[in-house]
Amino acid sequence: MVIDRFVRSCYRIPGFLVYSLYHSMRLARIVKRYPDDPQPVHAHLLRFIEGVHKLMGIHVTVQGELPSEPSVFMGNHRSYVDAVLIPSKFPVTFVARSESEHWPIIGWGATLLGTIWVNRKDPDSRRSTRDRVRERLEDGRSIIIFPEGTTHKGPDLLEYRPSMFYICAEGGFPITPVAIEYKDPDIAWVGNDWFIPHAWKHFGKKRIEVAVTFGETRRFEDGGVAQTAIHAWTEKTVASLREAYDRS
Repeated sequence: MVIDRFVRSCYRIPGFLVYSLYHSMRLARIVKRYPDDPQPVHAHLLRFIEGVHKLMGIHVTVQGELPSEPSVFMGNHRSYVDAVLIPSKFPVTFVARSESEHWPIIGWGATLLGTIWVNRKDPDSRRSTRDRVRERLEDGRSIIIFPEGTTHKGPDLLEYRPSMFYICAEGGFPITPVAIEYKDPDIAWVGNDWFIPHAWKHFGKKRIEVAVTFGETRRFEDGGVAQTAIHAWTEKTVASLREAYDRS
């Protein structure tokens, strides 16, 4: 079994990096060819996500209803693969901290997808982010954000950062809560772990099971109320997912 895990890591981790680079290069050509049409980009992203799942042995169980309109997905954050776990009927883009913008391969691809990079040190960042979120939603795109701001092993959740909830309340943007939990809690990428050693250790497993549950899509008039309600629902749902995994 140890040998099997080592062999899988030997082809999965380099394979993921090469696969991501290849798709980033193809994505660049698609964006250049269709600069004003997000649908070809979304179709390419879905193909990339499907390939990542097959390559890495990721098996996702989805519960709940996807929103029928472009929405802001608010999810808890366990691992660097969380971003490829959330399906959407609509083209998606991400809100992420600006420190990740210059990551090799991943940062490049995210920029091509129209990711909104947030500089937390910039006092004008909130207004700029609100305007770009509105533009993306009006363009028919959904938004994915992990308001904990960093990964966390759990089983609990970190406090959610409030700014995006107030942006949604001010703009009248719909919020869809997302609960994410892995069967193996050690999949969480936390602390000072480097990407390659962590991935090598944990992604050699034959099957990586993860549950993704969608809550009710809602609009809020108050950002504080939204933050409290979404966090409470997600924490309760994650606890239920963890309990189900522990019983199995």
